[in-house]
Amino acid sequence: MYRLEPEVKTASVETLRDFSIVTVGERMDIFNAPSLMAQLNRLVADGATHFIVDLTAVRVVDADGDYPLLHLLKCAQEVGGSVHLVCPVGNPIRVFYEMMRLDTLFEIAETLEDALVNLELSPEGV
Repeated sequence: MYRLEPEVKTASVETLRDFSIVTVGERMDIFNAPSLMAQLNRLVADGATHFIVDLTAVRVVDADGDYPLLHLLKCAQEVGGSVHLVCPVGNPIRVFYEMMRLDTLFEIAETLEDALVNLELSPEGV
């Protein structure tokens, strides 16, 4: 008999106006990508269309770990939404995205506060 492991929460989510702010943990790799994908799919299924994904804490990334972000971008664009990333220069995911030229697909801010200001959202309370 197979035993299902409880789903691991790989990100926290807050809402600010029309935006879901998703703060990803330390890893974006093949091991936690399915859990992150499930969390993002639930948000989309619940009607979320605009996202700010904070990748500041990410320290481990591999080529299989970023597919949830690319999938989220596709889903958001299909319903007129958007995905904005928060990722400081030198962060492993930013280095990877710049190497693979995936950084051209997303608006990327250095800090969450910068992203909120760029989107004309008040950073208070976040």
